[in-house]
Amino acid sequence: MRSEVQREYGGALWAIAVEDNCTEAMLADVHALQTLIRETPEYLRLIRCPDVPLDTRIALLDEAFRGRVPDTLLHFLQLLAERGHFLFLPDCLAEFCRRYDEANNIENVTVVSAVPLSRAQKDALGQKLSQKLQRNVRMSTKVDPTVMGGLRVETEGASMDGTVLRRIESIRENLLQTVL
Repeated sequence: MRSEVQREYGGALWAIAVEDNCTEAMLADVHALQTLIRETPEYLRLIRCPDVPLDTRIALLDEAFRGRVPDTLLHFLQLLAERGHFLFLPDCLAEFCRRYDEANNIENVTVVSAVPLSRAQKDALGQKLSQKLQRNVRMSTKVDPTVMGGLRVETEGASMDGTVLRRIESIRENLLQTVL
């Protein structure tokens, strides 16, 4: 469930990018910032730390990001710090990405298989899923040997399970319900 801060601030960042006609560039910057946050979580903790004076936190953001990200994104980071919402930065960035995907008719799909899929299999599956979902598909894949075979396709709103494991579970359920 999305928080009010996430919707408000992530939505505001999206609206500014749309207004400035720089959604693609901002998306690249948002992705880079998400990577930075994953790789250096201690920086996020430092900026959120109430023991560090606010003006010091703002200066740290300025030193780290001035000239490396657009001023709009730098001001966004500083605003979150000033308002005490820096904790929500990852969620706000995720909201920006969600709105980008929505505006560009993109569906994020995860495909789980027992063995790695070839490039040709991924391409063919991506095309079929795009047709079925009537959306542009951004596909990621996972390998899970426990599924034994077949595919499980997980979208943001549904899951289609055509794995051998699911078929075995279904047979088991039917057998347990059978009265002898």
